[in-house]
This record gives sequence, structure tokens and C-alpha cells, in this order.
Amino acid sequence: MTERSPKICLISPTENLARRAKPLIMRRGMDVRVEVAELEAAVALAKRLLTQNDYLFISRRGTRDLLRKSLNIQVVNIPGEASDYIPAIQQLRHERGLIAFFSFEEEISNELRTICYLLDLKMKHYCFSDSLSCQSAVQQAVADGAAWGLGGVVSERFAKLYDLPYLRVESSDTSILHALDTAQQLYVTQQENARQQEQLQIQLERYQNILDYTHDAIIAIDENGRISTTNQIAEQMLRPAHPPFAGRPIEEVLPNTHLTGVLQTGEAEIGQMMNIHGTLVSTNRVPIRVGGQVKGVVATFQDIKTLQTAERNIRIKLHEKGLVAKYRFSDILGQSPAILEAKRLSENFADSQFTVMLYGESGTGKEMFAQSIHNASPRRDGPFVAINCTALNRNLLESELFGYADSSFTGARRGGKAGLFETAHGGTIFLDEIGELPLEFQAPLLRVLQEKEVRRVGDDTVIPVDIRIIGATNRDLLHLVEEGRFRRDLYYRLNVLSVLVPPLRERGDDYLEIARAIYDRVMPQRSADERSAFFRVLGRCRSYAWPGNVRELTNTVERVSLLLHRGSPEEEVFQSLKMNLWRTAGSAPAARERTTDPATDKSDVLEALRRSGGNASRAAKDLGISRSTLYRRLKQDP
Repeated sequence: MTERSPKICLISPTENLARRAKPLIMRRGMDVRVEVAELEAAVALAKRLLTQNDYLFISRRGTRDLLRKSLNIQVVNIPGEASDYIPAIQQLRHERGLIAFFSFEEEISNELRTICYLLDLKMKHYCFSDSLSCQSAVQQAVADGAAWGLGGVVSERFAKLYDLPYLRVESSDTSILHALDTAQQLYVTQQENARQQEQLQIQLERYQNILDYTHDAIIAIDENGRISTTNQIAEQMLRPAHPPFAGRPIEEVLPNTHLTGVLQTGEAEIGQMMNIHGTLVSTNRVPIRVGGQVKGVVATFQDIKTLQTAERNIRIKLHEKGLVAKYRFSDILGQSPAILEAKRLSENFADSQFTVMLYGESGTGKEMFAQSIHNASPRRDGPFVAINCTALNRNLLESELFGYADSSFTGARRGGKAGLFETAHGGTIFLDEIGELPLEFQAPLLRVLQEKEVRRVGDDTVIPVDIRIIGATNRDLLHLVEEGRFRRDLYYRLNVLSVLVPPLRERGDDYLEIARAIYDRVMPQRSADERSAFFRVLGRCRSYAWPGNVRELTNTVERVSLLLHRGSPEEEVFQSLKMNLWRTAGSAPAARERTTDPATDKSDVLEALRRSGGNASRAAKDLGISRSTLYRRLKQDP
């Protein structure tokens, strides 16, 4: 929860001080509330204000100390200076009687005593802590024969009660400004501390949620082998041992975890099997290094039965679409040069047996191209298996892709299970988001590409497969290669034939044709006027870049069609759409790119694309042309 920002309030004991403080506050350009109250009344005021907000208070010494004592809060003091007394002393410089100085539990400064000595003034100091003791102090001064009293507004009230002549001492402008500057610095510090505390709390809550809501049991030990962290699943797993677990040696709570061994060797142990209270689990044990030294170990534990359940669920999700490709090139709408060139290349590549890589931003329709290539290929009667590499659990990825042999692990299906590469035999396997494929699984994939055979997990025999691979990514694979996150040999094996699926912003008015098809699907029952209004609204979005591509366009069509169908005025719908679109995009609309065409021909473009690995943006940049110009050059006859 976000802390309330503290505000500043100056509580003045007198109207005069409050009146003088206001122009000084304006001079500093500060936002400070000014109230008039003293002692117990100031405490009541502060209590009321604190129920409204977190105030930082400024006041004179007496009220400050009482606020601190009563409310246990920080209060900035308006400092009392010897110079504050000089105007009053000057008026009494010829006085020969006793002058009583009243203050709130504060010794009169030596500087003030020296001034009185030099002026040959007889003085005595009387201090008090609250209204009652102030009244006693004034009574004592009168009994001592004081001729005059000097001090603040509290003692002034009692001096009038006992007929003691009195001069009020006011804080100087310098003292008020000093207090304001101190309060401003403290205010900024409190805000920063509150912000840092909030961020720390958010981070702690985030980590705690990650620990508590992950499917894995997590245990961490410190450098002495004692438990430092457990999540809720781990605490359930550790029973019948009794909590609390923190601070106890791991071997006392859970023997044979080998965590202390990892602590000694500093070597991670991944994918290990162990039995915990009769339950077979898969565990990863990883050392925690700080400054090159092992300072602890963190371990994750997952029930093999849970893994098997997850495997079944993933397989169901992977096969929800079936093994049939439903899209064809005729389903890919648009007449822009960019999309026509992408379709032309894809149709030419369809008859080939070579691997095809589809590059493009998220939401551009790469899977539609993959299915269209499959349906236009000789493999159209074979299976089409689509895999999203980001949806696969790393623990299950190998067995999901390559299958597993009979009895390769506890709970494995009798007779083993065919992997997705085997399932795609005779057809096409579509590896979406292939740039996210973990590095350790890239070598087995390369072997499938090179040898056209797979080896199931836990098996020594190889199974020949006849598959064609189509990959897709929104990442720059060559850049990932340069970063060491993607194998160079795999990149060259995949990047045999490449197609750039253009984003919607580079496809001119294609978005209107696509929007029409979406509209006809989501709003089959509509009036002619409603349909016309819809296309007038969408037609005014030609300058919008569609960063979310067709996915964003689909959402927009659904939003506009619903608003118009419910009777919202056309202009109101457009303004709402405009505000929503460009707020989401994070910038104002920019006109579509228009550039002159440098003297480049089709062969130059093809060579640049070859050098860039099919990356049209990089190729266009190398040639010094726009991407739309690049596509126009590709359309030219040789």
C-alpha cells in the first residue's frame, strides 16, 4: 500500500507569528499550512490533522516539546535566539527592578545574560513545562518582586492575571526561515524514505509471492548449512518435522538432501532424483555465490506425479488445435507490396523440402503463413504440429519433443511415448518463438535437422523421421548468435529460406481489408448505417502505427463495433478510440514514412537480405532505404 505523503504545518502560538510566517513561506515557495494554537490546544489540533494526513509540524520550543511527548512525533523547532529578546530589552534598558525571563524548560543563554549584565539589568530565569507549571512560575516571579516579565504567549496570559507588566518576545524572521528550511529538507527525506520503503515492500511481497505460489518446493540454506528460507509447499513437504524450520540445520530437518555437499563443492546439481518421505521428487541444487564465495544453496523440489500431470496438460494444450493446418494463402488478406512479396516468397518456398524461417513482430500472422506453406506443399496430407517454445516446461521439453522410452522414469507410460517430432512424421512441425528455445536443447534439434532422426529419452536406438521444419521468431536470431544465446550452426541450418512477415504499419491500407473481414465475423447482424459508420471511424486511423499488429486491430474492431452497435455517436467513438490507441502506443501518431528511392535494384536488395539473414530492417538500413522501398525493389522484375 502506498504511504500517504507527509504535509507541513506550522503551529504558531500567536497571530503575530502566523502573520509574519506567511510571506516568508511564500518567499521560499513552500506549501505550508499555518494554524494558531499553543500547548494543549496545539496537541488537540495536531491529533485532528494527523487523522487526515501525515503532517510534519513546525512550532516553538514549548509546543514542540509537548507535541513530541504527547504524540511521539517529530516536530521542527523554531529556534529561540538571544537576538529575539533584544527589542524587549531595549525597552527596559533603564529599568532597575527585577526582570523575570520565562521560557519552556530552557536555560537562558550566556549571551543573553551577558547583554543584561552590560546593561546593568537585574534578571532571573523562570522555566515551566506546561500551563500549570507556567502559572506557578509567574506567581513565584511576582512573589520575588519582579517588575517586568519577558517571554512567550503562555506566560503572558498568567502575567496579565497577576498584574505583572509583560513584554512578549517574538521569533525573528531568521529563526522562522531556518525552521522552514529544516522542515523542507526533512520533508524531502521523509518522502524519499517512504518511497524506498514502499519499493522494498513491493519487492519483498513479489519475492514472497513467487516463493509461495510456484509449483516447486523451495528451500535455501546459509553458508553454515542452516535453513534460511522455505516456501509454503516446502513446509508441507518437510513434515512430519515440526516448524519453525528457519535456523535449523538442513540435515536435522531433511536428511540426505545433499545440500551441504553442494555447499562444499560449489557445483550445481540439476535434475536429480530423490525420495522424500516415500515421494519421488526431481530436485535442482544450485549454490549461491557472493563475491566468488559460496554463501548458501537454494534447492527446488517437484513431485514427479506433478510433473506427469503437467506433461498431460501441456500435451492437451499442444494438441487443442489438432494436427491439421486450416489456413491457406487465400486467407492472408491485403494488397500492399509488402504482404504480396511475403506471400509470393512463401508460395515459392512451399514446394521445397528446405527449412523455412518466418521473421516478424508479434501478432503479424506468422502461424498463418506456416499453415499456408504446409497446405501448399506436397506434405499437405500429412500432420501439421505446432509448438510454442515458450509454452513448454524446461523439465518436460526434451521428453515432449523427442519422446521417452518404456520405464525411462517412474510413472512413464508403458511402451514409452512418441515425441512431437515423431508425431509430425510425414508432415510439418512448426516451432513458434524458436528464439526462446533453451540453449541446452538446441544441439538435439540441430541433430534432428542434420540426421533426420530422433532418440527418445532413456533409449539408445534412433528413429528416422521425415519432417519439414518451419520456424518463427520475433527476435533477431543473428543478434542472439552474437550474444551466445543461440547456436551459430543451428542458425545457419534454420535460416535456409527466410520470409519477413511485415508489420501492419508497413502494409498501407491493408488494415481496412483485414478489419472488414473481422467485422463481418464478429458483427454478422448489423445495419448498413452501422457498417458505414464503422469504416468511417477505422478509415480515420491511417496514421496509426498498429504496434500490436493484427491482434491489436482485432481488439480495436471488436471495441468500435460494440460501441457503435450500442448507439454511441460516431465522433465520440472515434475520439475514445484515438485516445485509447495512442495512449497505449505511448506516443502521438506519426505520418507514414515517405522517402525517395535511392538507386538500388533487386539484386542489391537480395544480397543485403542474404547478409542480414533475412532481417529486412537491417538490410534496408545497410542500403540506406526504407523497408517499404526494399519491398518495392523486391517486386521489380530482374
